[in-house]
Amino acid sequence: MNSDLALLIDPVTHHFERDRMFENSPRRWDAEFLCRWIQMRSWFQQRGVKVHTADCYFRGEVPASKYVFISFGQANRYKKVAHRRDFVLSAFFAMESPIVEPTQYYTRLHILQKHFKRIFTFTDIQEFAPFLRGEVQSELFHLPYMYNSVKPHLWNNTDRKFLVMINHNKVPAVKWKELYTERMRAVEFFAQTNEIDLYGLGWNEPSYQLGQMWVPGTLQHISRFFQKQWQRLNPDPLLQAARRVYRGSLPSKLEMLAEYNFALCFDNVQMNGWITEKIFDCFVTGTIPIYWGAPDVTRYIPAACFIDMRQFSGYPQLRNYLKSMSRQEIQQYRERGREYMASEQFRPFAPGHFTERLKRLVEEDIGISLS
Repeated sequence: MNSDLALLIDPVTHHFERDRMFENSPRRWDAEFLCRWIQMRSWFQQRGVKVHTADCYFRGEVPASKYVFISFGQANRYKKVAHRRDFVLSAFFAMESPIVEPTQYYTRLHILQKHFKRIFTFTDIQEFAPFLRGEVQSELFHLPYMYNSVKPHLWNNTDRKFLVMINHNKVPAVKWKELYTERMRAVEFFAQTNEIDLYGLGWNEPSYQLGQMWVPGTLQHISRFFQKQWQRLNPDPLLQAARRVYRGSLPSKLEMLAEYNFALCFDNVQMNGWITEKIFDCFVTGTIPIYWGAPDVTRYIPAACFIDMRQFSGYPQLRNYLKSMSRQEIQQYRERGREYMASEQFRPFAPGHFTERLKRLVEEDIGISLS
């Protein structure tokens, strides 16, 4: 047992502090997202290792003789303990796309590298060259998904509608290789014939501008006010089209996906290795993803499992392809997605694999064996 050892997790955002990233409540809107963290904490606690969000330590709530500190995106709190001999600053994981908040940590990775034993990125460090301000050495990791296999009660649903997109109404901090705009163009096209349903947050208001973490809250509210006034006078045609097919927010993304044959599944940026939960959500629910995102996606996911948007000249050609597919062809896509989730090729994205990665870090840094 390792009851005097604590693993401190600095979460992606302050919204998950006070151990909220480990709350197992089906009523939470982010309950599905948190599954991977809940599983990870349970694994370590079964072996006597305390696991808490890092802020709990600073409130005096986590007594231990040794601490392993891992950050998943916040890049300031570590400074308070960097000099402590009872702390190991084990790893910093770059969990977000650089176009969302480039100054949050990408421009500071070279500084973080001086304090953390390891820097992890989802792709080769050379991909981040436009945002780096110094030399960085990084190790690769895959963004962990929350489930190991399909959800049979969702996958088996056969009463399905045509096409859906589930995204919040956001625009990126920088335009570099972004796909937020392309999502809206896709919705605009299919809205012409009312052949798509749109779900998510914020579509009744101006798009939420990412990358404003440094802006005081009062100024953000003022900015939003003027955005709304401007759009009343100068409505955005892409947003107007989206609102015609907007169906509101939803309590469960997976349950809604399971009601459709196809889903527009565009990640927010075109970067090697940036494969988020969106495509896996489709496999889990038996929905066919129309994917656009990581250029090297077929390095990790067989091309036969999804519809690659890059193979089409535009949305008219895509629509013709979707409309021409037989039930048998649709079922074949679904089956291949399910087979992939059960294969060894999916394992690097599985929650257990990510827990295993953290286990190795703790073992190496503390010199113990967790089994």
